[in-house]
Amino acid sequence: MSFAFRLHWVTAVAFVTGCLACGGKMPATHYYALDLPAPPPAAERLEHTAVLMPVGVGQVIGQGRIVYRESPEEVGFYEYHRWAEDPENSVASALIREMLARGTFATVVRYDGRSKADFVLRPELRRLEEIDYGGPVRAVFEISLELVNAGTEMVDWSSTVSITEEVPLSEVRSVVSRMSAAARQGIQQLSEQLDRHLRSGS
Repeated sequence: MSFAFRLHWVTAVAFVTGCLACGGKMPATHYYALDLPAPPPAAERLEHTAVLMPVGVGQVIGQGRIVYRESPEEVGFYEYHRWAEDPENSVASALIREMLARGTFATVVRYDGRSKADFVLRPELRRLEEIDYGGPVRAVFEISLELVNAGTEMVDWSSTVSITEEVPLSEVRSVVSRMSAAARQGIQQLSEQLDRHLRSGS
């Protein structure tokens, strides 16, 4: 029996019990946010400037509820466990902080339709979910990033990073904690690759 199935079974029992006891009171909804703290400044800043496009997400992540999978084909959502801040917004903020701290760019601003820069960054949050099949419960974070030369409009560099973290406790809070850990690693690795590419003069 998977973690998600057990949790939903317990939630269903609690819901029915609550309805019988207090005339239909709904269960409380819990809200979570990714914990992505700012890194300390680490290197001499390059002169390049960049505009960060909105982080792309699929319909699954865009639902606002925490996602779990009991099989590769089946997608489930926790009804009473939701994101307080859209993950794509959290990831965008973390990417900017990470790249500025590394000194990869002199400035990085979010796309507003007016700002000009040397490069355009196109990120996509591909996976942010709990996996309940094929072993212990895991949290998965996958992100891709393209570096586009604003002058030529050609992709200069691209990469995808996927991080998996095992979830130690059978509770959604623990799942989100491991999602945050995976997201921190993924953003750090992706930013490090981009920084190395630009500093190499490729």
